Order: sequence, then structure tokens, then C-alpha cells
Amino acid sequence: MTPSLPIPTDNIYKFACLFGLALIMASIFSYVSIYSSSLDRKVKYMEVIIPLEANAQRSKADNDLIELNKTLIEVSKSNEKMAKIIIGVVLGTGIALSAVGAHKWYEKIQKRDDKLAQLQIDKLEVEVTKLRTELAISIVSSPVSVDEPENIAHE
Repeated sequence: MTPSLPIPTDNIYKFACLFGLALIMASIFSYVSIYSSSLDRKVKYMEVIIPLEANAQRSKADNDLIELNKTLIEVSKSNEKMAKIIIGVVLGTGIALSAVGAHKWYEKIQKRDDKLAQLQIDKLEVEVTKLRTELAISIVSSPVSVDEPENIAHE
């Protein structure tokens, strides 16, 4: 299977920056997913508890079911809290990795590439100026006679 998006392996800083961005996106998606599924579970447990608590005459089984669902709600809250901590760590790692990667990429790679590109532009400008000067000198140094039009065609 070939990947649809090429992974930037030309330098480690670009890879770190983009991997950090991927961690940020994954942690945002995970947070929304965990929050939503945890809320759904808590609502489901409360749907069991509310009718049972409304009943004035409950059996021991009803009371046990109420306690079980209350315990499950607490477990869901605890799991959600732990998941949020882990997501926070992944998000922090992603932000740090992305920031450090982007900074190093700019400082070590991009500035060098920009300088190289500017030097190439300067070199080309010097070469163009030199060619224009040589062309101007050759035009001035080889006068064309008006009496001999065939000289123009041969040059």
C-alpha cells in the first residue's frame, strides 16, 4: 500500500514540525471523541437510575442496580479524567515538537536556503550585466557599413 501523503524526510526538523501538528490534530480529535462517548455512557447510566429512584418502593435489587450505575458513573468520570490527562500530555508534546521543529527548520534550513537562492540571483544578475556589456561593446566595436548590406546578413 502506498501512502497518499508523502512523509517529509528531507530534514528532521520539517518532520518534527509536521509530526507535532499531527499529534495536535490527533489529540483534538481524541478529546472530542472521549468527551462525547463519556457523556453518552453517563446519560445511559442516569437513564437507569432516575426511574428507579422515582419508585418509592424499591427492592434490594433495585437499590443494588442504582448503586452499580452510580459506581459506573464515577468510573466513567475517572476514566474521562485520566484520558484528558493523557490527551493533555500528547497535546503538549505535539505543540512543543511542532514549535521546536518549526523554529529549527527556519533557523538552520530555511535561512540557508534563502541565502543560497539570493546568491544564485545575484550571480545571474552579474552574468546578465556582463553579457549586456559584452554585447554593447561588440555592437560599438563592429560598425556596420551602410554601403554593404550583405555584411549584416553574414554576421
